[in-house]
Amino acid sequence: MSIRRTILALIVTILCPLLGATEARAQFGSAGFADAFRPEFLDRDMPLFVEQLQLEEWQRPVIEILLQDYAISFDGGVEQVKERMRKHAMTISNASRNEDAMKLILEPISEWDQERRVLRDNFLLNVKAQLSSEQLNRWPRFERSLRREKELPKGELSGESIDLYTIFRTLRMPYEAEEAADPLLVQYELELDQVLEARRQRMDSLQEEMKEAMTSMDFDKGLDATEKIMKSRVAVRRVQDAWIDRISAELPPEFGTTFRRNALERGYPKAFRPTAIPRLVESVRSDPTLSSDQILALNDIEARFNAALTALEQQMVDTIREIEPGEARRRVERLIARRKGERVDREPSEVDKLIAKKNDLVDKTRREILAILTPEQTNELPGKTTPHLNDPGARGGNAAQGISGRGANRFLKQPPKILPSSANNGASGNQSERPKRLNRTGNSDDSRSKGSRRGGDSND
Repeated sequence: MSIRRTILALIVTILCPLLGATEARAQFGSAGFADAFRPEFLDRDMPLFVEQLQLEEWQRPVIEILLQDYAISFDGGVEQVKERMRKHAMTISNASRNEDAMKLILEPISEWDQERRVLRDNFLLNVKAQLSSEQLNRWPRFERSLRREKELPKGELSGESIDLYTIFRTLRMPYEAEEAADPLLVQYELELDQVLEARRQRMDSLQEEMKEAMTSMDFDKGLDATEKIMKSRVAVRRVQDAWIDRISAELPPEFGTTFRRNALERGYPKAFRPTAIPRLVESVRSDPTLSSDQILALNDIEARFNAALTALEQQMVDTIREIEPGEARRRVERLIARRKGERVDREPSEVDKLIAKKNDLVDKTRREILAILTPEQTNELPGKTTPHLNDPGARGGNAAQGISGRGANRFLKQPPKILPSSANNGASGNQSERPKRLNRTGNSDDSRSKGSRRGGDSND
């Protein structure tokens, strides 16, 4: 492939998907390209300006116009960058070195990066010019909220991008309780703002190094820069984790427990994927025919399941915190090995093993619940189950006994058993165990005549 075609392919890679899943991005990250083509302010940010700065009615249309002007200028700048990159690509000859060609293509992005920062600063200066002195006093907290709004979504680690301030607001606590917790949230904002700004500065300072590594495909240099950024990401997540514990401890117990659960579920979704057990327990508990012994047994099973599940979920959170920061290095090492022609097999991670353990717990609990039910009670579960008429019931025996039909399969999640056929009887199994058909004369006969559709003797 010619150098020109290679560069054109690079432009498509950068401009169209904004550095999607490419080998270079897997190695070196986005190197700031995605941010370069993404506006920092959007129309949807208007409520943030209104709420945080408490804008008056006459100020709102002015800020809206400033937002529109910013968007027009930003879009125009992006189009100019694209056009300059296309022109550079057309001037590159096939004799050009790949490294020189990459530098030439990336040059407009570096220049635009400076221009868009000026565009951002001018927009904020114009906004501040419209504010009163009282509104300017609110500016520092507005900037923190704005930074949280823009920088948090750039997280890559589990727990790095959660907004505890938003999660707190969803609790709908009494007004007095919210007011009492406000100083605590201000402390969280201040500490989070520091690490977010430190992460942004670290990423900005390493952009050129990342671009150089990408240009020369210098794996060691790119990995070194990536790990420096990863340290700043871990610092953000560490602050988030610490404040989950602190805020939940300071809130009233009924709200603190909910806050902690919601925050962990939002930050570590892989560890808190829902199971079918609560729905099964609810279905069983709604059966009016349950005896007192069955209710006690069900409560005991549910309590043991919840305790074991809570321990597993926390173990998964701890494991994710430990191994996730090193995933970037492991991904690069696998990439290098593949480039060398080596076979790379992905081994199950410790998190994968814990997920399998959780699935085993769910399956075991499901069987325990079904084991305390009679066939008639199982038949009432969602799915229209049908008990075996000749089965003594599942109680006290195998959890699968006395249970059949779609509903039981839905809860048991086990494949049907297929009995092996006897070698002497072929694929049809043991014919002697089948009920014999009666022919037209009333005699028992296994054989069928080819001329009879009912299996009797032929009249021919």
